[in-house]
Formats: sequence, structure tokens, C-alpha cells
Amino acid sequence: MPARTPANATPNSGVCDASPTGAHHWVLGAPSSTMAGECKYCHAAREFRPFEDNIGFNNSPKRNRSAGSAAK
Repeated sequence: MPARTPANATPNSGVCDASPTGAHHWVLGAPSSTMAGECKYCHAAREFRPFEDNIGFNNSPKRNRSAGSAAK
């Protein structure tokens, strides 16, 4: 049976009234280009993207590897 999202659940606000800490606790599905997440306490649903195309290591802008390989 699929979980129901309560009327007062707001997945994008970060506030979860059912949680002891007041924040959503996301349980994520299998890794893929977009992953379904469900709050452990209020069952709000949200999609997550595990990778950003333009973000590299330590949140620095990603470098173009093909340009660096061509220079060698």
C-alpha cells in the first residue's frame, strides 16, 4: 500500500511537524538519475538528483576534462 502524504506535509519547506527534530528525514530509493525520497515521519514525497552536471569536487565548479586532455 503506498504511503499517503498528509495535507500539512510540505516537502520543500524543510519543516516536518511529525519529526522529533522538526526537519524531514528523507529515506531515498535506489541510486539513479533521479531518486524518489520519502520522509520517515510524515511520508512527504520528493525527488532528489544525486549529481549536479556543473558541480565538481567540494562544490567547486566542474572543469572540462576534454579541454585539459587536448592540451597535453
